[in-house]
Amino acid sequence: MENLGKRLKYYREQIGLSQIDLSEKSGISQASIARIESGRQKNLKRETMNKLADGLGISLTELMEPVTMVREEEAVYGSARAVPVIEMKDIDVAKDLSALAKKTHTFESSLSSDRNAFYLKVAADFTIRPFIGEGDLILIEPAAKVEEGDMALFLSEKIKCLGKVYYPYDNLLIQPLDQNLPPIVLRKKEINRRTIRILRVSGIKK
Repeated sequence: MENLGKRLKYYREQIGLSQIDLSEKSGISQASIARIESGRQKNLKRETMNKLADGLGISLTELMEPVTMVREEEAVYGSARAVPVIEMKDIDVAKDLSALAKKTHTFESSLSSDRNAFYLKVAADFTIRPFIGEGDLILIEPAAKVEEGDMALFLSEKIKCLGKVYYPYDNLLIQPLDQNLPPIVLRKKEINRRTIRILRVSGIKK
């Protein structure tokens, strides 16, 4: 349970969620999350762990096992598949992301069910300490619906950033994880422009 608590805290901090944020997304109380992370919660129901994994946007396997063990289990059961890795410098709102993915020669295993999923390799100028470092892989699922509170990759002609998504007053608000960037506010009619893309971030692999 102590190791599970450490992994829960690790994943929560990696995607920039506070314990209160995770409580809201998972339906598990903040007090319970604090007890789990500190190793003081002894008997955890599978339902609770499922809710926490869903709140983090990761699989239950990822939450339950260290990364090395996850990869071993994937290899045994064949549930993982090769997902293309795209360099950050190649990402552009005007480019066909599926075409970029087909051209890559680098792949990484993933449990994603999105057939168009890809990993984005973080460049030095895109790091966000302490959450995202150079060389980390950000899992992007283009087919996934972006819900309020999700982390997403925002692409426009002028801006490229990672941020949390909110929908106040039927508008779209992107709160960048990089605190040096101002919030991005768009009206509904602007969201579907071809010059804007908002892609859900479903995980980060260190």
